[in-house]
This record gives sequence, structure tokens and C-alpha cells, in this order.
Amino acid sequence: MDNGKWFCSKCRESRVRQLEEKLEAALLQIQELKELNASLEEKLRAATVGDAAQPIVQAPTARKPILVIGDSIVRHVGNVNKHMDVVCLPGIRTEQLRRYVENRDLGTPDTVIIHVGTNDLRRRNPDFVLGDMGDLVMKAQEKFPKAKIYISGILRRRGIPWRRVDVVNRMYEWVAQRRNVFFVDPNSWLQDGDFGRDGLHLNRSGSTKLGGLFSRIGGPKLPATGS
Repeated sequence: MDNGKWFCSKCRESRVRQLEEKLEAALLQIQELKELNASLEEKLRAATVGDAAQPIVQAPTARKPILVIGDSIVRHVGNVNKHMDVVCLPGIRTEQLRRYVENRDLGTPDTVIIHVGTNDLRRRNPDFVLGDMGDLVMKAQEKFPKAKIYISGILRRRGIPWRRVDVVNRMYEWVAQRRNVFFVDPNSWLQDGDFGRDGLHLNRSGSTKLGGLFSRIGGPKLPATGS
């Protein structure tokens, strides 16, 4: 191959790489817009029920042994186990959840499972998320002094680099060790097919699997189903 042909070949390869990078960036922007739209829709739905700060799924008056509290990922996990209360707060961030726990009567559960952080991660440095989670766990320990407390790791999903998710989950695990609570990573329980079309929220299969995991860590005396 003469120098001219070699140069043209390299130019084409470089051009293809540039186009691929631009396409990847465009796809990421589209995904971010989808996430923003989903967040706005969640806030709109919350506003229609009166107060955007109120949970979509309110813990019932009759308290149950397992309390799951977190963002929209946990919305349907309570369908798996009749012994599980779920408080779902779409779009909530870790610092907001700390204030919610501080100011609400959430009973005296035996097990508390916290799932939050995705909404922080898209906007904040992981170091700040780490500090907020530490404060939230401390507040949960004050609020539920006799309960087993679990931090549930952030899910790998569209729009957030997996490496970033893994960094934060390692931070969560560190917080759990320092505060003498427990950490569970649900990513090993879920697959791509367990997410809805938006790639952000769990479908029925994913909610069932995550609810099954929460039931399992909630205590061996509890059934894994809602029957």
C-alpha cells in the first residue's frame, strides 16, 4: 500500500471514531433528557395528590417487621411480602430522606432497608453522596435503635456509568462497616431484562426480584412471598 492510500485509510478510521464518539455523546444526552422527563413526571404525579413531599406509597397504619424506604425504584417491591412496609418517595435525594426519617413516625420495624442515591449521583460528586449517606444512617440508627439497618446499593442502569455506580456502592459498603450496619448490592440479583422500557425503573420482574432480596435479608422467619 502506497503512502497516499495508507493516509486515506487512516483518515477514514479517524473519521469513523469521531462519528462514533459523537453518536455516543448524543445518545447519552438523549438518555439524560429521558431521565429528566421521568423525574418531572414523577413530581407532577406527586403534586396531583396534594403535596410533592408526600410519599407515593404511604406506610400503612398497621406496622410491619420490614420497612423499605427510598426512591422510585422501591415502588412495587412490597407486593412480594405482606410483612413489608414500603415508603416510596420518587425523586428524593439522600439528604431529603434523612430529613424525612427524622420528622416522620415510621414505627418500630425489626429491619430497615434504605435504597437511595441515584438522584444524588446524577448531580453531585460521590464524596458528597458518601457524607449524606453517613448522616442518613446515623439518623436511622437514632430513629430505630433496635432495628437491623441495611443500605441497598445503587442499581446499574442507563444514563449513569457503571464505574461511577460501583464507586458509590463501595463507599456505601464502607459507611456500613463504619456505622456497624449492613450493605447489600442488588445488582447481582438483577439483569437488563428486569428494567422497563425507559431503562431506569424496574419492571414487574425486577420489582419481584428486588422485593425477594429484601424479604430474604429481612429475616428467615418471614415468608418470601405475599401469600
